[in-house]
Amino acid sequence: MPSTDELAKGVVQAVGKTPAEPFMPSTEELVKAVRAGEKSAFGQLVQLYQRAAIITAHSVLRDPERAQDAAQEAFVIAYTKLNQLQAAAAFGPWLLKIVRRRASLMQRERREERLRSDTVVANFGQTSDWLHRYEEVIEQLARLPEHERVVVVLRYVNGHSLQEISGTTGKPVGTIKKQLSRALGRLRKWLREVPS
Repeated sequence: MPSTDELAKGVVQAVGKTPAEPFMPSTEELVKAVRAGEKSAFGQLVQLYQRAAIITAHSVLRDPERAQDAAQEAFVIAYTKLNQLQAAAAFGPWLLKIVRRRASLMQRERREERLRSDTVVANFGQTSDWLHRYEEVIEQLARLPEHERVVVVLRYVNGHSLQEISGTTGKPVGTIKKQLSRALGRLRKWLREVPS
């Protein structure tokens, strides 16, 4: 049975990213810079949250290419509505909610399209290597309740500290620890059940 640290390390490896570098500006600083007119700061936000956004979209769409499209569209929406975000530090969860809504809308549109055409066409396009290699881990992440998935993605994909996640979500550090522990326990169990 893998330890919590091993599972966490596996999640980090699964998405191909190590925790954020210490010299990187914080999310709050980047959001404030974008609001001050520094468009390049939004590019840094995209870099920080791109994988988290794709994973979140994939949990709804189950299609890597469409997940990337949904994430990209969500970033455009986030950019245009950035002034509506009240707390700059809350950008991560706010963005992931936009991603989830956009992916849900795409899923609904897809169902309606299928009903109209009465044909289902498999869509097996090229995707990023990191997403394809770890699709099973991402599938298991998608099974988590949204509040647990958000803290796991913020912690192990984006490399946020427990204090940063607490400040972003407005939940106490103790609650974040419990959610991470529960989520990692579920992931450990589910990944053991996956046939090799």
